[in-house]
Amino acid sequence: MNGLTFSIGRLTFRCAFEVARPAADRQRRRTGGPGPVAVSVGSAESRGEMLREQQPAPVTFWGALDPTEREALRSVASWGTFAAGARIMQEGDRADHVMVILGGRAKICVNQTGRERVLAVRGLGQLVGERGALQVSVRSATVVALEMVWALVVETKDFAAFITAHPRVLAIVQEQCEDRGTWRTSDFLAEPDQTRQTIATSQLGRQPLNGENCTVCLSDVVEFGARARTDLDRLVIRKALSAMTETALRGIPGVWSEDRGDGLLAVIPPVVSTGLVLQRLLEELPTALEAHNRAHRASARFQLRLAVNVGPVVSDIIGVSGEAIIVVARLIEAQGFKTAIARSMAGFGVIVSPFVYETVIRHGADPSDVASFSPVSVEVKESRTTAWMKLFDQLSPFWVIPHPADAAPHLELLIPRST
Repeated sequence: MNGLTFSIGRLTFRCAFEVARPAADRQRRRTGGPGPVAVSVGSAESRGEMLREQQPAPVTFWGALDPTEREALRSVASWGTFAAGARIMQEGDRADHVMVILGGRAKICVNQTGRERVLAVRGLGQLVGERGALQVSVRSATVVALEMVWALVVETKDFAAFITAHPRVLAIVQEQCEDRGTWRTSDFLAEPDQTRQTIATSQLGRQPLNGENCTVCLSDVVEFGARARTDLDRLVIRKALSAMTETALRGIPGVWSEDRGDGLLAVIPPVVSTGLVLQRLLEELPTALEAHNRAHRASARFQLRLAVNVGPVVSDIIGVSGEAIIVVARLIEAQGFKTAIARSMAGFGVIVSPFVYETVIRHGADPSDVASFSPVSVEVKESRTTAWMKLFDQLSPFWVIPHPADAAPHLELLIPRST
């Protein structure tokens, strides 16, 4: 057992951590049941040692680090203390930091149809918020302190730099994600199939990309920064878009996703066909978007643009890159596409690269669907091509954003157009 001693005021804390074990031993511990983890909290004068039983975990993140790695992590971290009941991380917030718990326990939970569902309990030596470190995104769950929690708090960018400087740590984090994906899902065998699938999907590990031809999808919220919107409206929109996209891609393995502020980037590995990805997105997003716009006030409604391309993508500790991603960013900024969706009643529009049109769209089984795509010129920066777009009309323009200071130019959007 390794330990760490630190002081806060007059209190002295001694934390004992379990060191990394061979893979066979970790497997035995997973199947053989949890063992107690000793935690000593308090001063010699006022408190004795306490034992707390932890959730089963293959090995703690902190325990797997060597002394040099621990010291390097401490050098970029700050101390955080959180009272019992404090929301340490909030579902839907930007994932801008991770933490290593050095005292106390916290629960991981999600809001499911208005009810809290606890997914796991994290404790001594465990890393929390690592998904935000490996793929910058919004929080997929809320972290709440069950008791007083002491933790090392590290900003995501600093954690990424730490992993880059200490490559062995990346393998530790990836193994932890895989282990959690194994034992956390088994905790919910009595839950409905959809819940088990959601939990399992969110924990699936991603394989590194080394130039394989992937399906690249980029979404963009129209007028995300409109003055009529508040920060709360933008948070509602971001959470809605994240949920829509996750639902559409549920069950698809190995998806790399990144938060782009006013949209999401998703890279799907070549083991999944582009046709399946398009089918999922074009079936789910328009319907979910219309339901969202019907249920929310005007300033939280939105139009959505989606661009799809195929091409080589590479990954690193920061995320994904490649010319295919640059091209999809140019597609979504095509002026003809932006103008068409702005002038229509469409709540959702998609633009695809020439390759995607020729290899997927043009071979669709429904001729009317193929005919619904129209060519659009793309001239953005160094890109010059002809892409194909389709707009999805809604029954009513629920997405229209009111502009109190200048409403007149937008009233024409409410007037039915003659054909």
